[in-house]
Amino acid sequence: MQTTCSMECAIKYAKQLRDKREATKKAEARKALREYKKNDKPILLQLAQKLVNQYIRLRDKGLPCISCGHNFNNGRQEHAGHYIARSKSSLLRFDERNINTQCNICNDHLSGNVAEYRVGLIKKIGLKEVEFLEDNKTALKTWTVEELQAVISTYRKKIKEIKIKGEGL
Repeated sequence: MQTTCSMECAIKYAKQLRDKREATKKAEARKALREYKKNDKPILLQLAQKLVNQYIRLRDKGLPCISCGHNFNNGRQEHAGHYIARSKSSLLRFDERNINTQCNICNDHLSGNVAEYRVGLIKKIGLKEVEFLEDNKTALKTWTVEELQAVISTYRKKIKEIKIKGEGL
């Protein structure tokens, strides 16, 4: 009926059991955290925005700042700047027409440099599309968990496709 042969063996066995219990608890905690993150809207919203911004920077790689025309070769950071701010229109938060590469000076220090952004945006997507964005500049949308998960999935795929195309060049 004994599981160990000596006191030393019993101590070693007890430590193994303790380590196994701790590993199981950690695994359960990680699983619970993953499940929580899958259904937590603020975390999903943050992840979705991060992926969309990453996609925009990859999509616009090599293009100058939409507002000032600065080429990104002397240390300015590339941002994914919104024409209509996220805080103004949650509907346009993930709209690719509304997000373009901007330098950190225009985006942060000049509050988006909106007048020049508009000029660059008209050149890029046309007046009709810019007017659509402006007509919806106060449109609100409450994003559901399912919609955010779909945005995340979509932009993970788009990022992967761009990276694959970039490797093929």
